[in-house]
Amino acid sequence: MTRDVPGDLWKKLTSTVGLVVTRHDGTVNVMAAEWATFVNKQPLYTAVALGPRTASRRRLEAAGEFSVTLCAEEQAGLADFAGSFSVTDIDKTGSDLVRLGTPEATATPWVTGGVLAVECRLRETVALPSHTLCIGEVVAAHLPDEAPRPLVKHGGMHTLGAPVRRTDVVAAAQLRPDGTLRVAATGPAAEARAPWQVTLLPPDGPPVRLGAHPPTPHGDLLADLPLPPAVPAHGLRVRVERGHATPGTATVSAPRPAPTTGAPR
Repeated sequence: MTRDVPGDLWKKLTSTVGLVVTRHDGTVNVMAAEWATFVNKQPLYTAVALGPRTASRRRLEAAGEFSVTLCAEEQAGLADFAGSFSVTDIDKTGSDLVRLGTPEATATPWVTGGVLAVECRLRETVALPSHTLCIGEVVAAHLPDEAPRPLVKHGGMHTLGAPVRRTDVVAAAQLRPDGTLRVAATGPAAEARAPWQVTLLPPDGPPVRLGAHPPTPHGDLLADLPLPPAVPAHGLRVRVERGHATPGTATVSAPRPAPTTGAPR
């Protein structure tokens, strides 16, 4: 362990490469942005972080709009090419791999063949110590008929593996100020409608079943349960089960003090 921050620590981030297209002064350019993501749901905003030497940053700010395509795994070569040269070096749109789609809500085309593409109007720029975060509102979206697998950037470029198969329940429990026990849990989505079984595990004595409880609309568990009067409120643990998943256990934490008036929540 070290307090030093390695210069390449950012390469530990996992993301999908974005192809950012700008249109300015009658020319179109495409660049690869490793840091491209959505940052707001309603309205949908996307953000790209552009470096200080990036010509696309100045073009984007001047145009007030841009497009972003999240790369498919077949576009690894294109992502590498688009990120290796500047618009000041060469017109990258001449490559046969750069196929541009016709915009619907802006004047900026978008690169076809990706997981998705969005047209954006620039809403804000945030100056960071080295990069500039360009935030745009999505005004049009383009989805392929069949969704390709995304190109995954994690140091190098990778394909997406098989979906993670959840087999375990993860649970937490906390005493409430009114003396009830709040239990929260998540588990495999395949059993999302099955009831949750909660068991209290006192430090001394046999387990105490607290019954079956219905899932939330998202399939999780969030329930406030009365503690049996004979069970001490200290040293407790709970076990939460559902279907064939591996049960989850947790230590019951103490109640949080009630917030004072005006205190942040």
